[in-house]
Amino acid sequence: MGRSATPLARAARLTEAAHAPRRVPRAPLPDEVRGAAHTVSGGMLHVDPDSPVHPIYQLIRDARAAWDAKFARQSTTLRQATDEYVRRYRRAPPIGFDKWWHYVVDNRVQLPDEYDQIDRDLHLFHALHPNDIIGRVAKAAREPDTFVLKVRRGLVRTTGSVNSSDWLHGARRDGQLELIRPIARHLPDLTAVYTVHDTPFNFVSHAHKAELLDHIEDDEYLDRDDLPDVTLRGWAQACSRASPLRTYDADAELPEPSHATADKTFIVDHKASMNPCTHPELVRLHGFLSGKVPVAQELSAKFAISKTFLHADVLGIPPEMVAHKDNVTLVPWERKVHERLLWRGANTGMYYSSDLAWRDSHRVRLVQLADEAEGRASVLSPPGLMRGRSVGAATQEQDVGSANTARFDMAFVDAPIQCDDGDGTCAEIAAEYPYRQRVSREEADAHKYVVDVDGNAWSARFQRLLMSGSLVFKSTIMPEWYNDRIQPWVHYVPVKLDYSDLRDALAFFAGDEHGEGGRDDLAENIGMAGREWAETFYRKQDMIAYVFRLYLEWARLQAPNRRAMAFKYDPAMEAVRT
Repeated sequence: MGRSATPLARAARLTEAAHAPRRVPRAPLPDEVRGAAHTVSGGMLHVDPDSPVHPIYQLIRDARAAWDAKFARQSTTLRQATDEYVRRYRRAPPIGFDKWWHYVVDNRVQLPDEYDQIDRDLHLFHALHPNDIIGRVAKAAREPDTFVLKVRRGLVRTTGSVNSSDWLHGARRDGQLELIRPIARHLPDLTAVYTVHDTPFNFVSHAHKAELLDHIEDDEYLDRDDLPDVTLRGWAQACSRASPLRTYDADAELPEPSHATADKTFIVDHKASMNPCTHPELVRLHGFLSGKVPVAQELSAKFAISKTFLHADVLGIPPEMVAHKDNVTLVPWERKVHERLLWRGANTGMYYSSDLAWRDSHRVRLVQLADEAEGRASVLSPPGLMRGRSVGAATQEQDVGSANTARFDMAFVDAPIQCDDGDGTCAEIAAEYPYRQRVSREEADAHKYVVDVDGNAWSARFQRLLMSGSLVFKSTIMPEWYNDRIQPWVHYVPVKLDYSDLRDALAFFAGDEHGEGGRDDLAENIGMAGREWAETFYRKQDMIAYVFRLYLEWARLQAPNRRAMAFKYDPAMEAVRT
């Protein structure tokens, strides 16, 4: 990222021709997948060892059907979009909804009904009086390391405490300005406060969220003097009493992974798999959560560029590291000569010290997985090697050392960072884990398989990796602005945070440690569909359409007469998507 221009200015061009998805032709699935019925519950597929059909065939089959169905039901008129909004959110759209719709139509923005993330982020604010929200905005604006976007009479300006010597913080501010300027003339007056940091901060207890929801249900505002209990501590306080995290012991030893085929699971619903309330092991397995005991806060009127399901920050769009197709040379699949799964990165993800269980953090475990030299691993047979046997009967026992050498190319780069040198932790990391040279983008793009994992917060690499046309395996606990608008197993391969599914998923596409039996054609198919998605759904226009709708909602919440800010449909406003 250079200093002469914002990342978005270099990465996207509003003058490029917008287009509907071309739909990469799909590689065929075997006929027997029609009868596959591995059990799906809680957003996960549970492998049936007696099934004759590889579970990933079922995952791809169902994902394709879900993606096609989502496309088929999208609104094509403003009237339909208005009705769909009311159906989903039980209120009228905000004033300016017609201007947003015209932007969607003019810029060929796809999936115009899929903005549920915005409602998830803003819903609780409907329990607050507009004056209360304005007060919270003013309070957030006084906090350090923030910047403020103000729209007044269609013009936008920025203020705040961004450190002018920190070019990244300045670039983040400028990136947000670049997204709002093209639409500011269509926005009501509003003020939005952003943190400049990677991470979210607003931790609100489930008890307070329930109180806010009760006020929304009763159509009344929370009394400003009715403050939440800020003595509550710990991540579990963000979850309901019935949730698994409320009874989870984060200090207990992590269980050894099971080698039983019947215990294997794969992600179906990626968003659901990111929720620590229902997947409490995430607290121990992710460095951002591990070892922290947050204190409950009141609901803050602040935007962040990342969040978890345990945070109440309003999710914005991170503007950095956006790649344009002209900046990424597509290496044809047949010329992607490297077949090992690639990852390089710094050992970010947490601060490493002797008083924390840092060996359980997500990046350390990824590198450790690939560096193991001893032991055995139970891996589902690639489909080409099942030879009519059931999934369980065909399961292979692999020597970890030889399989890792054949299938993984993962390591840290440079030297240990974010670690306590005084207590010896930095030296331990350097001694225990491989550090190798960085890989150039050209060399990385020649790999068929790449993995993407969180750093200190979300991973900014994902869109760039998709643009490469390689098959991306992604592990994360950070929902992002596009999650309602992308389909795992169609555009990328979702991976659990414990990586227990990683060897099985890689073997399905790449084959066994000798490269035999895999579905290379499906890997290419998903890789190219991912690139097409990045070209079609991660354009600057798509990002602007998202914040356009986000800011319309935020402006309504701040308006003195909120109920007067409801959009009323008029046929004269109509525009049709074709």
